[in-house]
Amino acid sequence: MKSFPELQTERLMLNRPLHTDADDLVQYLGADSAFSENTLNIPFPYKKEDAEFFLNELVDKGFENGNNFIFAIRKKGNPKLIGAIGIHPDKNHHKAEVGYWLAKEFWNNGYISEALKQIIQFGFKELKLQKIYASHFPHNPASGKIMMKCGMEMEACLKKEYFKNGQFMDVYRYSILK
Repeated sequence: MKSFPELQTERLMLNRPLHTDADDLVQYLGADSAFSENTLNIPFPYKKEDAEFFLNELVDKGFENGNNFIFAIRKKGNPKLIGAIGIHPDKNHHKAEVGYWLAKEFWNNGYISEALKQIIQFGFKELKLQKIYASHFPHNPASGKIMMKCGMEMEACLKKEYFKNGQFMDVYRYSILK
């Protein structure tokens, strides 16, 4: 893929996060520890250097290497970033993990479900995947509801799967097959 894909849904534009989005990343992710508590890799407090690492290493180099497709979530007609969703292919096994976050002021509007459905289509059609999966911590059941709404089914509770904030944490794993 030579240029970063741009995807659309009924209400959203999913496109490449830009370096001009750095201030929005810091504003949203630095305002509340919920993003760090509900994800594996978002630090808190979230600083400018975290946004720069995200944009340079994960977005730019990830796309160049073909191992990360991280999309900004934007409402159509408004260029402001309101969240992000990524799909991280494992080419050897024809599968990918997805992850996402959305600024709190946009929660409960169905935006993540809408974006996730589009990312699942992208994964199966463009990346030629056979399986797409995602995980959530037990204290974040709303994320599991989003996954189910998008056709994913729970595969397992992975016990003590991650070590975070000084403790081992379980996660629920969901997937969808082509």
